[in-house]
Amino acid sequence: MFTFKPGRLPAVWADFQGLLPLCPQQRGEGETPEGVRPVYRWVEGRSSTDSAGRTWSFTAIQCEEIHKEGSRSLWAWVTDLEVNPQTVVEVALQGGRQRWPIENQGVNIQKNSGLNLEHAYRHGAPWEAYYYLLQSAHILLQRVEKGSLLRQLAQAQGLPSALALFGSLKNMALRLLESVRHLHAPDQAYDAQQAAAMQIRLDSS
Repeated sequence: MFTFKPGRLPAVWADFQGLLPLCPQQRGEGETPEGVRPVYRWVEGRSSTDSAGRTWSFTAIQCEEIHKEGSRSLWAWVTDLEVNPQTVVEVALQGGRQRWPIENQGVNIQKNSGLNLEHAYRHGAPWEAYYYLLQSAHILLQRVEKGSLLRQLAQAQGLPSALALFGSLKNMALRLLESVRHLHAPDQAYDAQQAAAMQIRLDSS
């Protein structure tokens, strides 16, 4: 699934909005415990040709959330998943809405935490390779940050998290780098039996 915004594909968006009134049966509604009323609408069989001349077929979905005080929020996505009255809510919530943490939280951390993600990484094979290394570094940092070892150390210092212990992900990465450079791992760290008995639990919150 991909986030669908008017400014990215303006002609496709205009086509989608023009077709919505012609598909009144392709509609679903619900209500959240907070009193928000989402209205789901979709149009199947849409297509677009990219700059490389490839044609993509998809279904466009729109979710308009109507809040108790009268304000409205609009979300939209394109997908090749099957969308019908029985699946539209699941596709929108479990697929489309999950794009937000992927596209915003993860990318925001990579841009602003000291990992220094830049748009230039999209251009050329060397930059793509560097981006894969950056992604690997981010995954490793998440394992360190969310792991129980540093969490226990932080709690012993009266701090709520490993991030609070080091101040930032950049500081955490620098400390990790320096430990690899200068600290000698004890021999028992390479003992397979002891390693098999070790557990590092991750905090997924």
